[in-house]
Amino acid sequence: MTETNTDKFLEGFRQWWLNKGHSRRSADSYCSGIRRVNREFFLPIVNKDLFDGLVDAVAKGCAENFLTALVGTIGEKSRNTTDPTEKKRLQDNVSHLKKFIEYVVALQDDTVAAIDHSETEQLDDSALDSDFEFFDHDTLAGIFSLRIKTQDRMSAGKNVFFPIRILGSLFSTADRYHLDMFVRKGILASDGNPLYLKRWYDSWVKSIVGRVVFHTTKGDYRLSEIEGLRIMRSTGSVWIVDKEHSRTIPLLSEGEDGLQPMKAKSLKQIHLDHTERMEDLLIRLEPVLTVMRQITDNIKASVKGQTVTVKDKRRNEHKIELDSFRPGTLTLVSGWYCDNVDWDFIAPLLSLVRVELDYIAAATRLTAMSSTDNLKKH
Repeated sequence: MTETNTDKFLEGFRQWWLNKGHSRRSADSYCSGIRRVNREFFLPIVNKDLFDGLVDAVAKGCAENFLTALVGTIGEKSRNTTDPTEKKRLQDNVSHLKKFIEYVVALQDDTVAAIDHSETEQLDDSALDSDFEFFDHDTLAGIFSLRIKTQDRMSAGKNVFFPIRILGSLFSTADRYHLDMFVRKGILASDGNPLYLKRWYDSWVKSIVGRVVFHTTKGDYRLSEIEGLRIMRSTGSVWIVDKEHSRTIPLLSEGEDGLQPMKAKSLKQIHLDHTERMEDLLIRLEPVLTVMRQITDNIKASVKGQTVTVKDKRRNEHKIELDSFRPGTLTLVSGWYCDNVDWDFIAPLLSLVRVELDYIAAATRLTAMSSTDNLKKH
């Protein structure tokens, strides 16, 4: 029996909800709620199945906007109804949909960077088009942005976290659901208007990505200065195309013996190398990261003694202690913390931490490097 898009998304959502420690009964209830949202709201409005539409939305990185509009539609209907039973049912639908949005955003962050949004181009008449991949500037910027947004780090002594998944999720949630609270608390932009943290965050990531350096045989180029990147899969040769002259220029990677021709047969094999290790940067900047330290301490206190059960690829269950803070556990910490965060505590800190994120951005130097060279370096 062929698995439908509905089956894929709902089974993924079910497992995600179970991994957060909820019961199977709760998971089934939430999945049923999303089916009702699709049947009662999405299909009649769009004349298209929600889950089929999500396939393209996830690939394009716009799934959050795709779904958030539904929250407003259902919420408005809930506010306008006077029937208590119907109001409760609609409010439940909103709750189910908000959790489904969290799952889809997490899914999108984990998968879009691995999707090859590519087209083939011919470098010379003797080469086969199918042997080449071309990534234009916007595609590279989108993929590199997602890599940055999912690279949680912590200082060597674990005194300061760089919990970028948590911050990204909270910035997004603040804009979607807590704008009124920010206004009531007087947490506003410098011009007195509402503070849109997600918009600021996206701009912050974009500024870092635009400065990614590519070493070439014609000197260094920033991502903002190139049209795109070509990869020849059969040989692993890589070129950038510069914006000013549309020249195709061989890309170099810094290895143990200095700069050498870049070898990568896919975009996954081109890493973004930190000139200064993020762990070392956090230690160096720790004296000025006072807000980040407060957030770190709150994360530690919140997850102390908490565990989640996850399943491996063979569907075997494993209990993970969230306060172990071992490599890889910050992703699980992110989901748990964002579900249980105290918004009265975190709201003012989200505004203040922007200054410290700017310090980190100013100190961040990223260079394109082959995965082979990058792994040897670290």
